[in-house]
Amino acid sequence: SNRALSKSFLVLDVVWNLGFVLVSIVGLLFTMREKPSSPLRVWIGGYGMQCLLHVGCVYYDYQWRINGQGYIPSSILKKLESANTIASSFWWVFGFYCVVTGGQSLLQDSPCLYWLAVVFLALDVFFMLFCIGIAFVICLALFCSIPILAIAYAMTIREGASEDEIRLLPKYRFHQSCALRLSASSASSDWLSADKLALQLEDSECCICLTQYFEGAELCNLPCNHHFHFGCISRWLRINATCPLCKFNIKAKGDTLV
Repeated sequence: SNRALSKSFLVLDVVWNLGFVLVSIVGLLFTMREKPSSPLRVWIGGYGMQCLLHVGCVYYDYQWRINGQGYIPSSILKKLESANTIASSFWWVFGFYCVVTGGQSLLQDSPCLYWLAVVFLALDVFFMLFCIGIAFVICLALFCSIPILAIAYAMTIREGASEDEIRLLPKYRFHQSCALRLSASSASSDWLSADKLALQLEDSECCICLTQYFEGAELCNLPCNHHFHFGCISRWLRINATCPLCKFNIKAKGDTLV
């Protein structure tokens, strides 16, 4: 599809520039009797030659991209195209100068050449403004769409858990005596009983509200083995279904810890 799109642009570019070449030749042939006071004939001929050179560069560049080889080395081709672009800019300024300095006398002596040069100059300006407008529209669209996409992505990532999912999480009662015994026994890990959650004494704190667990507090232990006040983690999970500490998503089935 990319190759087809590239070929379509190539055909459009070639047809556009060959149209300028054809119009230049026809214009010069049908205005042989006109005697312009400015070198408009030279300018129009040079304009057509630049368009023809551009067509050749575009064609050979396409051959390089498709076949990986061509009659002209790729480095020389790029330099030639760059030089032609710079020369076209100066040539446009020269044509504009010829039209402006020629003034009314040029219009009376060589009306066809005059209007042909004016049309060429105007089309170049229109094409430049068109490219600038397209670039502006693209930048504006990106500027407007990126925040929207970011917000949508953030909302997707931060989708809250349902009440049923929160209700199914295991709940326990904290007992200070269990924590003291666990600390005294220097156990290396937490242990769970039917309705009690025993923790290391220095770990007996909810990281959401930053308060110590009190006797009989209802706690919730997530699948990632991080514990919080049940009320604190319930409010958190309704907004964001991930663990506040390790970002484990409780909605993901069989997900791994991150």
